[in-house]
Amino acid sequence: MILVSIACIGGTGFLWYTYYDIRVNNASHTNKLIPVLSETTKNETTFLWFAIGSTIITVVILLLIVFTRKQVDFLSNLFKETSNCLLHIPTLFLQPLITFIFLLAFFIFWVVVMLCLTTAYYPGQSSVNPSVPIGPESKIPPNGTLSKAVGEISFPDLKKFTEIQYVDPLWVKYMWWVYFIGLIWTSEFIMACQQMVIAGSVAHWYYRNKYNNRGSHVTYAICKLLKYHLGSVALGSLLITIFKIPRLILTYLHAKLQANKDKGSECAKCGLKCCICCFYCLEKFIRYINHNAYTVIAIDGTNFCSSACTAFQVLTSHIIQVATINGIGDFILFLGKVFVTAFTGSLGLYFFRHNAKLSFYAAPTIIVCVFSFFVAHCILSLYEMVLDTIYLCMCQNSEDAPEGMRLENLTNRANRTPVAQAQEFEDIPIK
Repeated sequence: MILVSIACIGGTGFLWYTYYDIRVNNASHTNKLIPVLSETTKNETTFLWFAIGSTIITVVILLLIVFTRKQVDFLSNLFKETSNCLLHIPTLFLQPLITFIFLLAFFIFWVVVMLCLTTAYYPGQSSVNPSVPIGPESKIPPNGTLSKAVGEISFPDLKKFTEIQYVDPLWVKYMWWVYFIGLIWTSEFIMACQQMVIAGSVAHWYYRNKYNNRGSHVTYAICKLLKYHLGSVALGSLLITIFKIPRLILTYLHAKLQANKDKGSECAKCGLKCCICCFYCLEKFIRYINHNAYTVIAIDGTNFCSSACTAFQVLTSHIIQVATINGIGDFILFLGKVFVTAFTGSLGLYFFRHNAKLSFYAAPTIIVCVFSFFVAHCILSLYEMVLDTIYLCMCQNSEDAPEGMRLENLTNRANRTPVAQAQEFEDIPIK
């Protein structure tokens, strides 16, 4: 929190200094009747808005830090334990990259199959009587028949033509829906496999951290997933798909309604928004329960439904600490993203300003900030998964202990020595 406060204040001060420096240079050039580049004027306006926005964000963050500083005692030990876990299992940092590679390969395969479906036309044959359209001076030949209904003259005595048309089979229309559902389900399945591997690795380390092989925890989790838990992962991802598809359909209908000139009644739009919000909340709830259910599966080896019930009971029995982790813990992780973004953006702005070939350096600064925030989000999202898993492991391990004893156990575990780490939980079996 101290580093984030310093980074926010320093980044805001640097933005105001940059704006002031650009403004002074523009004013001196104007007084000397030297023309000012339009990019320089854009820099002045852009950095003024940057400085104002950064000031508002800094004030809000500092106020939140002041009000939440007393709740950090419990989280500090949990964060220390999470950092200890990632220190012992550095291969967990490769999981987002591996998941991205699998998702990219699946999306390429999906696009190729969709292109095949788009061109999946089959030749269809039909017999056509020779005919000519009726003109203003058309004469009916002896072997011709006038058909006023269709406006043409047909020749029934002549041989029929065979017309070939490429038609869209009925099964292709159904396959569009199948592949749309498959896109969502498979994507969620790949993401769920990542969560299962992380949960299994952390649970195995939590109970059996005496092993020195850093890759053994991830390998153990992957083997358990492939041997026993693919069905549970498929069921969990299917539940998310069931709630996600209606939300996407309703979102599409809402967008079409907004784009239409006749936007419909306000009651219909409000109803659509409420339904979208409800499905979004349900999807988030199922996703959160799934993540904790995967942790219980990794610990107890039970099926998905039993593990989801166990996870829900454990979370509801520790609702205050769960709220603290999800509220203040997520806020602290957000502060970490802000620190990385502010530090990287300030560093990039410093180098861009000293680049004589670059006139408008607000755009590359924005790109650097967005990219650094994305990288920080990927890393800290992994950190959040590990933190939630360790907390659920701690609750499972000390379910019968009093509240104060649980916190004491977590504190002792977070502050233990490497020798104690190797000897702890040596006799606890892994299910």
